[in-house]
Amino acid sequence: MKFPLYFILIVFGLVSCTEIKDSKPSLISKIDLVNKFSVNFKENYSNSFQVNNKVLDTFYSLISHKSIWINDSLQLNDRGENFVKILSNALEYGLDPKNYSIDSINTSILKLQRTKEIKNRIDIATLLEKQLTISYFNFGKHLNYGVIENIDSLTTLTRKEFNIDLPKYLDDSYKKDSVIYYLLKLQPQHEMYQNLQKGLEKYLQNSSLSKTKNKVIGFRIDSIQSYDQTRKSLILHNYLNKDSNELKFDEALKTFQKEHGLKPDGIVGKNTAIALSKSPYNYYQSATVSLERWRWKQPWKEHYVFVNIPSYRLKINLHDTLKLEYNVVVGKLRNKTPEIYSKLSYLVAYPYWHVPKSISVNEILIKAQKDSSYMNRNSYEVFTKQRERVNTELINWDDINRDNFNFYIRQKGGSSNALGLVKFIFVNKYSIYLHDTPTKYHFQRELRAYSHGCVRVQDALDLAKNILEYDDNQYTLDSIYTYVNKQREKKMMLEKKLPVYIQYITCETDRNNTIIFHHDIYNKDKDLVKLMFNN
Repeated sequence: MKFPLYFILIVFGLVSCTEIKDSKPSLISKIDLVNKFSVNFKENYSNSFQVNNKVLDTFYSLISHKSIWINDSLQLNDRGENFVKILSNALEYGLDPKNYSIDSINTSILKLQRTKEIKNRIDIATLLEKQLTISYFNFGKHLNYGVIENIDSLTTLTRKEFNIDLPKYLDDSYKKDSVIYYLLKLQPQHEMYQNLQKGLEKYLQNSSLSKTKNKVIGFRIDSIQSYDQTRKSLILHNYLNKDSNELKFDEALKTFQKEHGLKPDGIVGKNTAIALSKSPYNYYQSATVSLERWRWKQPWKEHYVFVNIPSYRLKINLHDTLKLEYNVVVGKLRNKTPEIYSKLSYLVAYPYWHVPKSISVNEILIKAQKDSSYMNRNSYEVFTKQRERVNTELINWDDINRDNFNFYIRQKGGSSNALGLVKFIFVNKYSIYLHDTPTKYHFQRELRAYSHGCVRVQDALDLAKNILEYDDNQYTLDSIYTYVNKQREKKMMLEKKLPVYIQYITCETDRNNTIIFHHDIYNKDKDLVKLMFNN
């Protein structure tokens, strides 16, 4: 049956009119939806968040109570989606997503997607907006200042102040339409922090963060068992595949050693066995607490001397770029090298060693009692408290003990002097300094914690040469040798006063932003891990 043309046109017209008629209420309802949400948000944004009412009120007053995370359709806008991604990936910044209510935020997002009733959608969107803003303030502060509020038991260094007005900072970022960019700019801008954060991203891409530990013993205990355990551990840590051959095993072991601050000799000694026995999650925690320590620090100058205690390395950076690097020996466990901020004041050529009383009583006295010639052979001079010289041959050391020891001991300068041929002085309350040493064999060891607290520098004369050149000093390396040959102590004042930072950071990165994990020689990270991970 055929329909007349005019009948088809009438039907088409009715259908078209219906569609046009329906589109108008849809537009009106969207505007109404936005208005209702705005009114509801202004009236209720601070409810149920009493602790944060002040910062919320301050921020939303600045932007006339607008929403910054929700779009006109009551869904997350692009800014909100990007911020949720940042929170979901908080591990990449050494932070825990759970600290920023990520589960609750994801629940709100899901509810918003599934809920049709307008009033409920408005209430959920209001809650989600508040959740994200509060998470922004918490995440932003942690990125900049650190998670731990009180660090007095964790470091002796002065912590930087947190003086960022976060509501205003977010307002400024919002007005520039760069909220995420400026959020991440809150991180320390120090190059070593930035590299470590990138290194952590890289580590997470290659690690399962498994908490599994494979106990590894040294090859001297049982070489076959050590090999089997090492292979399992290298597979666990993603250095090796199950099907890898012997050549790959050797390469993987050496790479592991290199990336854990150990000598890459392919031998499972004591230190390598200890490193292999940790879990991937343990190493993630190490990187996390290292980032946390960086967030406490004051901004550094662009030229500086940096000693990282667990790495046993001294670096000279000019314009924040590494120029020179030296092996060092640091304090043993019972004579820890302290963390210090200071400035180089002067160098001393052919220095005397003014022996601390603790070393005089606990070490030198005992050696003198065993060997009457010990004092003269090692160029030690003995003085009374009044600084009157005493002939060491006239002292009966067997009659001297800790209680009646009233001497002051000084060692003459020279190649056998404990300080070597030069020392580097900077003001600090611990009487710590950098110095040369006649004891060179320690520099060849993997772990170099053998001193009484001061920092021994390999190639100390080269360090002195470069510092004097940087200082445009009237003295040179030849000057040092001149005073050494004269056997005369000489102080050489510095003009530019290079900053000295002696720090304790167990994780650094190489040039490829691969994390190098150093042994926690003083067990300083242990307490910080407990606080950050509630262990």
